Amino acid sequence: MIAAPPAVPARVSLTASPTHVTLDAGSRKTIRVEAASTRRLVLHASVAGFGFDLRGRPRILRANDAAPWLTLRPHALAVGSSGGALVVSSRRPASARPGDHSAIVLLTAVAPSRRGMAVQMRIGLVVTVRVKGRRVSRLTLVAARSRRPARGRGSLIDVRLANRGNVIETLAGTRLRVILIRRGHVVARLRPGRRKVLPRTSALVAVRYRGRLHGPVTARVELAQPGGRTARRSFHLRL
Repeated sequence: MIAAPPAVPARVSLTASPTHVTLDAGSRKTIRVEAASTRRLVLHASVAGFGFDLRGRPRILRANDAAPWLTLRPHALAVGSSGGALVVSSRRPASARPGDHSAIVLLTAVAPSRRGMAVQMRIGLVVTVRVKGRRVSRLTLVAARSRRPARGRGSLIDVRLANRGNVIETLAGTRLRVILIRRGHVVARLRPGRRKVLPRTSALVAVRYRGRLHGPVTARVELAQPGGRTARRSFHLRL
């Protein structure tokens, strides 16, 4: 779920379930919405494009990818403590490519505050529409570079990846690691945090080295692939 500021008083809150909707093109799903407020909230539902910037920060975009395929019913609903329901459905254009396509459903409400001022709330529900066909997983290593962090000691290693497939790729656990080598000896094994990479996009994944080593090193980047394979590339860096 993506929440947008400003913060609202504790007595007012808005929740929806599920927070991430996955549906096949041509199907529909129901979203349950609940509000904790002394008054009923009027919600307005809309659809926008969704993506990540290079560093994985979520972005609301102009309608793109799956956004034009989605229909919401109703577009406005009143929600109280008993909750309400919103149905999201997806059509499948004839030109739709197989694989995963993304959009975001935005729910906007205006809640009264104690001083009589209106406070706007907005939550976002990420929607993944899956179009049937051959699913291709093709996450590739492009480059790596080192830089100094704005705070703290050590170095940051930015690994650039390109998702040239048609499915959403998730980096978690042991899928990606960076091994630092100097004079033939391993000096560090590094792993990034969890990250998603949308189809046909690139990503910069930051891996932090907190040690005191400086100077030239070899960074061996390993990326686990489907079927048990591992892609490996080595880069000469300076910490």
